[in-house]
Amino acid sequence: MQRLFLLYITGAYRTTTTSALQKVTDLQPFHLQIQQEATYARVSRARSSSNFFTLIFSPTDYEIKSSGIHIQLHNFLLHNQISFAENHRDSGAKAIYTDGSKMDEGTGSAYDLQKNYGIIASWKGKLDHSSSVFQAEILAIKMAIEAAFSLHRPIKIWTDSLSSLIVILNPKTHHSMVREIHTLLLSHKNIHLRWLKAHVGYLGNEFADQLAKEAITKDDSFFLPKPLSYLKS
Repeated sequence: MQRLFLLYITGAYRTTTTSALQKVTDLQPFHLQIQQEATYARVSRARSSSNFFTLIFSPTDYEIKSSGIHIQLHNFLLHNQISFAENHRDSGAKAIYTDGSKMDEGTGSAYDLQKNYGIIASWKGKLDHSSSVFQAEILAIKMAIEAAFSLHRPIKIWTDSLSSLIVILNPKTHHSMVREIHTLLLSHKNIHLRWLKAHVGYLGNEFADQLAKEAITKDDSFFLPKPLSYLKS
């Protein structure tokens, strides 16, 4: 059955071997796809361990998709705290910059606190190689929000990750760490998230990017559950 579809998709000669067709289309044999989907369902939905040949997949190693609505929509008032307007100015005012980085060597997450054009505090964390750049960006934002608590004053947290801000503005997201960010922001109205364009010379943003890349070389990893998409990779 799969062979017929592969021949139709590729337009190859009927004499072409099935293995060659699978290689060209980057598709696994049906029986392996079925086993992979079954493994994904057991780990992500049933939250039970599953074997895939000699590999053992444990649900505790992977993200949990939160269910239900954790904040009622009429109480979800984050639009005043999050802005996509590109209005950043290097004024010297105290601000936090976040970034995440993923390279062949691994994944890193970081933030820096800047005042008067100088860095006065920073954090960086190495993540597992399986972690996505989205996870790194979201973690950096969460850590920056927690760091902002001690400032006891209005402050802006800048990120160049547009996708992160879009997800944070979604009250129906099932991402557990984003839901934690919702709770933190709603209880600290003086913290604001802002977007800025990457790599245009903003000191705080460039330093956060540097820290995130440096984090990849650290010895100790900051534990984050693997993204569920890793089960299908």
